[in-house]
Amino acid sequence: MNMNPLSVSTARGVSAEPQSLTLREGQMIHGKVQQLFPGQMAQVQVGNQQIFAKLEVPMQAGDTYYFKVNGTEPEVQLQVIAGPMRGAEGQSGQLTQLMESLNLPKTAEMKELLATIIKQKIPMTKENILEAVNLLKSVPDDMKAQALATIGKMANARLPFTPAIFQSLLQAQTGTITQNLAALQTAIQSDPNLSPAVREQLLNALQALANPASQAVGKELLSQTITQLLNPQASKGDQFAALQLLKTAGILPSRTSLANLPQVLAQLVTQSSDVKAPPVQQQSVSVNQAIQSLATSDKAAASIQTPVTSVTPSASSSAVMKSDHTATLKTVQSVLGQLSQTPFSDQQTAKALVQNLAQQISNSQALPEPMKVALQTIINQIAQQPMNENTKSAFIEQISQTLLQQLSRPETTQLANAMPQSVVAKAETQQALLSLVSVPADQANETMRALIQTADKSTNAQVKQWVQAAEMQISQAVNGPVMKEAMQSVLSTLGFNYEAMLNGKDPNLANLANTLKPQLLTLLQDPSLSPPLREAAETMVLRMNGTVIQTADTSVQQQLIMQMPLDLFGKKIDATLQWNGRMKENGQIDPAFARILFYLELESLSTTLVDMHVQNKVVNLTIFNEQESLRTTGLTFQSMLKDGLEQVGYKLSGVSFKPFTESQQPVKKSVGSLYTEDGGVDYRI
Repeated sequence: MNMNPLSVSTARGVSAEPQSLTLREGQMIHGKVQQLFPGQMAQVQVGNQQIFAKLEVPMQAGDTYYFKVNGTEPEVQLQVIAGPMRGAEGQSGQLTQLMESLNLPKTAEMKELLATIIKQKIPMTKENILEAVNLLKSVPDDMKAQALATIGKMANARLPFTPAIFQSLLQAQTGTITQNLAALQTAIQSDPNLSPAVREQLLNALQALANPASQAVGKELLSQTITQLLNPQASKGDQFAALQLLKTAGILPSRTSLANLPQVLAQLVTQSSDVKAPPVQQQSVSVNQAIQSLATSDKAAASIQTPVTSVTPSASSSAVMKSDHTATLKTVQSVLGQLSQTPFSDQQTAKALVQNLAQQISNSQALPEPMKVALQTIINQIAQQPMNENTKSAFIEQISQTLLQQLSRPETTQLANAMPQSVVAKAETQQALLSLVSVPADQANETMRALIQTADKSTNAQVKQWVQAAEMQISQAVNGPVMKEAMQSVLSTLGFNYEAMLNGKDPNLANLANTLKPQLLTLLQDPSLSPPLREAAETMVLRMNGTVIQTADTSVQQQLIMQMPLDLFGKKIDATLQWNGRMKENGQIDPAFARILFYLELESLSTTLVDMHVQNKVVNLTIFNEQESLRTTGLTFQSMLKDGLEQVGYKLSGVSFKPFTESQQPVKKSVGSLYTEDGGVDYRI
């Protein structure tokens, strides 16, 4: 993907919030004298700001000059070092004046740098200029344009002119991240001095990047595997293959066998609940109260907003309640956990718990009907028998297996897909399944990655078929949540925010160590590393650092830039995302206002730029692409987009499709601010 920016003139007219101008002593600025006042005071325009300054020599209003800031207190004091500038000859003369006034060496690199400074009006000190020239000398001639753009970005962002920052920003706009990863993989595979363990760990991280949808595929594979394991009609060979896969991936304990499977599953289900069940004496509590109490204490149920009442709910609220069954399942788990710890001699408590469980399931509008029927059948059977240790254990085992069996059945997902909240329903079902087999939410990604890696390495033909079926299922239903999960997986695996996560509360060091960036940092400490691998590793680290450096936080305004490779079922996408937003007074991101640019190189649509403008939660979307048919195709999805935005509290203002004009083709500039000085929009991706 061409990482150079796109300057789109058709989008001008959207103004930026003014940014305050901070002057430093010794800094050079380009300004236009607007108006003269007595006492050699003048109004000077610098960029889109007006300042009042004291001039050291008289000059003419309307002329442009290069000034040196000689002081900022009690008023700004400006010294003319070059100007006025009029026409091409004036620019050449101003260049000569700058070098003579600042006593700078008249080298080719210096002239090239000063020409860029004058043209782009970059604020720099003499020390910055000398440091920048040295940086410019370190790059080959064919990268001078990118190097000059990088220097401009460093000056505008007030970054130190160090080789590390320069190289990081330079790498972030050179080539593509996919090319860097490919070069790194080749170097890892061909380095003879690399230990097998280190090589395997690095290649595993790269393999995870090559399969960013592995989390979704893993959850689908988990459902299929448990279905086979608990299917009485399945062959012993298929059941054994499913069991071995789940054991090797660490989802089931290593002691699990087909013989003790019911007991193991019962233990997992009864110990995985972290929510207390309603007390036995409150067994008549309504399911609405149980779910609402869980909604306030459990993040998984936090999205429940509409209470269950005797009034027939609307279609959308009913869909939310039916799809969000995690809370009810946790209540069932809690009751089973209490029942497993109740001695069979305490018949009254045991019977009360079973009765409570029956009421919870019967009244629940969150569970699918087939699951309720299956669970109620088992409860009715136990109610007709005397309670002893054997019947109690058998009951818990049957309930546990039924829960897992029902959650992993394709029919459960098909039922969810028939509802408006199908995506939420499927996510809830998969999360509930993970919870029942004792996989904590914060370990779900690693567990699914281990499951996929184990399945990929398996030589069992049936396991291979399950993987293919899971991939087919996900590829045919790629949606927003799958894309979001894929993007999060890529960023997590790359380890972009490795240093920030280390400084967080209770960082998971084991998970962090498996990400790519810390592995590369450790690798670079090895003196025996081959030159090709060292260069590839350094380039990759510099690129990731460059992306982080470009993320700006000014307390009020925030800019976030992400570059990521996406490989979804054979379709490769190089994506760059730039997000500009502002912070609320409490320090949180304001979701009502944002500007998001998504620059994509797509296999079918080629270069595509998506400009998303959010103003007071009103969304306007502009899509730039050269294919005329995209307008017709895209508009068919507009109603779906509108409904999706409304479900999360946003309103769609409009969608427009525009081609790239000749003046909007990629130009050689750096990755920079979303807004230009004159208030127009400059797509710097």
